[in-house]
Amino acid sequence: MGTFALSERWNGWSNLDVMIEAARAAIAAGPLDPVVCEVTLESDDDTARLPGLDEAEQLLRSGVEPLSMDIYVAHVPESDASVTLMYNGRWLRLDASGGDWQRARQAFDAARVEIAVVAGITTFKLP
Repeated sequence: MGTFALSERWNGWSNLDVMIEAARAAIAAGPLDPVVCEVTLESDDDTARLPGLDEAEQLLRSGVEPLSMDIYVAHVPESDASVTLMYNGRWLRLDASGGDWQRARQAFDAARVEIAVVAGITTFKLP
């Protein structure tokens, strides 16, 4: 099977902590190991690039309210499987892609479950 891509979007999103939990779930379920992780938070006057989820979680707990936040996690090599969570102040989008269908799909589904539980969505079959 060739490379594929999956994407879902939730409007009216505001819970950034769930994005971190969803990324952790994706890493564990993939499994994405070894993992590449990049977190970017944008505020009015600054863009912070963080090397991991712990740093992002710590920053959010300190009261920072970013205008946007992107979380990228991937398996090495990155072309095998990656998951991206993007928040732009209005909606959350979850994307996954890669050449390793099973690994990328498992990571995508695990992240989607974390989001769905918080959003109260049960319209799809949970893995």
